[in-house]
Amino acid sequence: MKKTILWLLACCMLSLAACDKTMVTVDNPPETTTPVNPGTTPLPDKQVKAGLQGIITDENNDPLTGARVQCGDQSAVTDQYGAFRFPELDLREAAAVVTVQKNGYFNGVRTFRVTGTGREQFVQIQLLPKTAAGSFDATTGGNVSASNAQFIFVPNQVLDASNKPYKGKATLNYAFINPERTDFFDIMPGDLRAVNDKNEVVALQSFGMMALELQGENGEKLHLDGSNSVTFRMVIPATLRNSAPANIPLWHFNETTGLWQQEGSAEKLGDSYVGTVKHFSFWNCDAQFPIVNFKASFKDDKNNPLANTAIVITRTNGSSTYGNTDGNGEVSGAVPAGEQVTISIRNQCGQTIFSKKAGPWTVDVNAGTYTVTLDPVNAISVSGKVSNCTGAVVNKGVVNIQVEGVHYTAVIQNGSYATSIVRCQPGAVNMVLNAVDETANKMSTITVQVSPGQYTQDLQACDAIQASTVSILLEGQTLSFSSPADSIALYNGSRDTLVNYSAAASHKTANSDYISWNMSSIQVGTQTSKYININVGRKKYYQQSMTVNITRTGVPGEYLEGTLSGNITRAIDSAAVPISGSFKLRIE
Repeated sequence: MKKTILWLLACCMLSLAACDKTMVTVDNPPETTTPVNPGTTPLPDKQVKAGLQGIITDENNDPLTGARVQCGDQSAVTDQYGAFRFPELDLREAAAVVTVQKNGYFNGVRTFRVTGTGREQFVQIQLLPKTAAGSFDATTGGNVSASNAQFIFVPNQVLDASNKPYKGKATLNYAFINPERTDFFDIMPGDLRAVNDKNEVVALQSFGMMALELQGENGEKLHLDGSNSVTFRMVIPATLRNSAPANIPLWHFNETTGLWQQEGSAEKLGDSYVGTVKHFSFWNCDAQFPIVNFKASFKDDKNNPLANTAIVITRTNGSSTYGNTDGNGEVSGAVPAGEQVTISIRNQCGQTIFSKKAGPWTVDVNAGTYTVTLDPVNAISVSGKVSNCTGAVVNKGVVNIQVEGVHYTAVIQNGSYATSIVRCQPGAVNMVLNAVDETANKMSTITVQVSPGQYTQDLQACDAIQASTVSILLEGQTLSFSSPADSIALYNGSRDTLVNYSAAASHKTANSDYISWNMSSIQVGTQTSKYININVGRKKYYQQSMTVNITRTGVPGEYLEGTLSGNITRAIDSAAVPISGSFKLRIE
């Protein structure tokens, strides 16, 4: 199985403009620009089928369990490792969007480019907690001071869900997203691609981002009226003040397109940017620059692809960004046109283990393959031979590998497999190895404990692979899936405590029918599925009250069997409709 991930460089150099020292206020706003065709993007709309996996963390960079992940028409819930996985999705190739929700946190949103049909992307997202900056009387307006910003609200500009002026105390939830942080690109929404006021796709260098949200006295969500402006003053991060432009475009994040949209501008006054906005979301003070498309591959000195590995791109001005390789060790995205950069690799402890200058490029480029010599303390390297039950070598197949919720794949070649996983933590972890003989339709699964270092682990594929099946009856129509003709998967990052599982089935043809649902465990018994998504033809359905009854379970390599029943909601009219069905899913 192939995996891929988008990465994008976001840094730029812009000469300082003359600074008008007139104070910006509600009555004297900065110059604004009107976007061309707001809400649209010049990117192509081509759709592809591909997979996605990732890790979600909290503000301390610890795994975040129970976060809801939405991508395309499917959803999942993160497990004890903060991991999630979608085996197959319908994605916009040029700019796919994944959104993460968790009570008490601002939404996490990542935009990525899909580089091939059937490839599995990888993302890492850190959620920001909602922190109350202050409250004010919505009727009279008022001032709110956050940690590094101030906001001025005018009377009666805050509305409730019915678009009526809110009467009461309104609270501003605020989070500053500092470009100086080493984890900035885990936190920020999107991938710093943007659509400017000329409807051009550009890349951005941030001089400070803000997450903004209003809520009422009972926790209800509020919004601005869209006519009156809120004036803000945001302190520019210390290391960016000297290079910060005197006037800079403002950009808001569109969670639907996954791109930043130019809207207005801000003025540099002292150590801060001052501007006005008419609606709240993520806002960004950014300079823009032209980009070219870039591809490259990364392998270790034994020719093993470096999968799901952080690649760092640094400009001569010191600003950096990073992305992650796919299962083939490939990255694909955008870099600044006409500039030399330094490409480096960092392990999970932030230590640089590879560095090389590259570019400049003025046209789209495939930079080829970079070879990385790995110190054993910076990686888990595992290799071995794969045989069938008679001892003959397996010539066609894969070894699926899982470490702390993240999946890797090693292709079997001439009876052998090998892979390297960049890592730095000294402690031992469980590694699950699933060898698949595609010719004989056999497999085996074992779990071994490993630490950074080199390991030899021979495998044997002996157990027959049975077809996984899902069949449901919905509004008089039977929807059936059967592997390998269809894509069916049961996935979860945990092998020890059965925290959360998701099941998904979809047709591999142009037919867009699919079903996915959530389970709290795979133990025998009855439970309620919290998240359900179904697409039949052009009809969509989602959760209401579906019961999952598990009648048989087992260890990896065996099968989970059970039934589905209850009611789900039809999206077009919110009507409750009955559902029933059965499933048989291989436990990987």
